[in-house]
Amino acid sequence: MRARDSKFAVELRRARPEDAPAVARLFRDTVRTVNRQDYSDAQIDAWAPYQVDLDDWRQMIETSHFLLAISGGMVVGFASLDGQDYVDQLYVHKDLLRRRIATRLIEEIEREAKRRGAQRLWTQASITAKKFFERQGFVAQQAQRVAHNGQVFENYVMEKRIAVIRR
Repeated sequence: MRARDSKFAVELRRARPEDAPAVARLFRDTVRTVNRQDYSDAQIDAWAPYQVDLDDWRQMIETSHFLLAISGGMVVGFASLDGQDYVDQLYVHKDLLRRRIATRLIEEIEREAKRRGAQRLWTQASITAKKFFERQGFVAQQAQRVAHNGQVFENYVMEKRIAVIRR
C-alpha cells in the first residue's frame, strides 16, 4: 500500500499499541492547529487537551481497525473503523494536508468495511472535516450538538452508501 507524492512516499499499515504516543501527538497538534478555525479555544482545550491518556489510545488501536499513514518513518495520518461501518477517527498531520493522505486512508477504510459486509459508512464529522467527507461521497444526514469534556460541539452525522463485496 504505497502512494508516491512528488516530495515523499506514504505507506499505510495497521497501528500497534506502541504507536499510541505518536498518534496522540498528531491528534493533539492537528486539532489544536487545523480545527481552531471552526471551534473556540475552550472547545479545542476540551477536545485535544495537552494531558493525554495513552491507555485510551492503545485500547482504541487494539479494538478497532486502526490504520496509520507513514512517511519517512513518521506517522503522518491515521484513521479507524469501529465495528462494521463507523469511521471514528481520521486525522492528517497539520503540515501535510491536501496531499491525498486522508483520501488514501478513507479509501482503505472503505475497502475494509466492504470486506466486513457493510452497506454504508458513517461518521460524525467536525465542521472542519465536513467538506472533505462530502468530496469522498458522504452526505450530511443531520447537524448535531454533542457534549464532550464540558463543552458542546457542533458536528455532522454523515453517511456514504457503499457496494458490498460478494464472496
